[in-house]
Amino acid sequence: MSDDARTESTQAPRIAVIGGGVMGGTILTALRVGGWPESRIVVAERDGGRRAALAEGHGVEATASISDAVEGAEAIVIAVKPQDAAETLEQISSAYKPGALVMTVAAGLAASFYEERLPEGAPVVRCMPNTPAIVAHGATAICAGAHASQEHLALAGAILRATGLVVAVRREEQIDAVTAVSGSGPAYFYAVVEALAEAGVKQGLDRVLATQLAAQTFVGAARLLKESGDSPTVLRQRVSSPGGTTIAALEAMEAAGLADVIAAGADAAAARSRELGEELAG
Repeated sequence: MSDDARTESTQAPRIAVIGGGVMGGTILTALRVGGWPESRIVVAERDGGRRAALAEGHGVEATASISDAVEGAEAIVIAVKPQDAAETLEQISSAYKPGALVMTVAAGLAASFYEERLPEGAPVVRCMPNTPAIVAHGATAICAGAHASQEHLALAGAILRATGLVVAVRREEQIDAVTAVSGSGPAYFYAVVEALAEAGVKQGLDRVLATQLAAQTFVGAARLLKESGDSPTVLRQRVSSPGGTTIAALEAMEAAGLADVIAAGADAAAARSRELGEELAG
């Protein structure tokens, strides 16, 4: 290791990841892939088997104690179930280092939920990731709480960078919309792949082949959308030759209410996100 790298390692903020489940493990992977020194990461996980696997797999310190993990941490990532958040915050507060950034990836709970249960002035950044973060192709929106600065947002972005796209939204109410679009969005994609594959089966294709074709078509189309710089409308129009098969399919989907179906799903997801926040906040 060079002198510059050694200096950078000693200056990297100490990070505590609370919860070693799917999202906690994903964030640990992102930190290590992003070059975060293993000596500056600790994870708190109650399950002994999972705790041992995290320590071995990532080379980081792992403990069963939340307060031990939080002691001295300059950034804390809360990756527990929403219903466990209040109890977790009690344990964090007992060892919280003043000024440490608190990031939450739990759905539904507002930044104020954390601020009310942490020492006065604690900076909180609310994060809404999605499951493709597991394979470094996620989409995560972050939003600053009442006491979080642009520097805190930048640190949150650096922690999450290796999970995929990270964007900041200005108003916390927008997190419900993010939930509707990208948070729940992967499930919409899987549902459409299932439906398209089933349509292929009805047209005579083998189910495995139909699923492979549908999945790769969406992956390729998404990549083209990202890399071409063109809008979805432009790309759709290029495929839709007048009198051709694609335009016939799109017209039939429009007549069946495709846009309304998608909008209804997104509206329901956003509404449920707001309801969850109210229910969990008590």
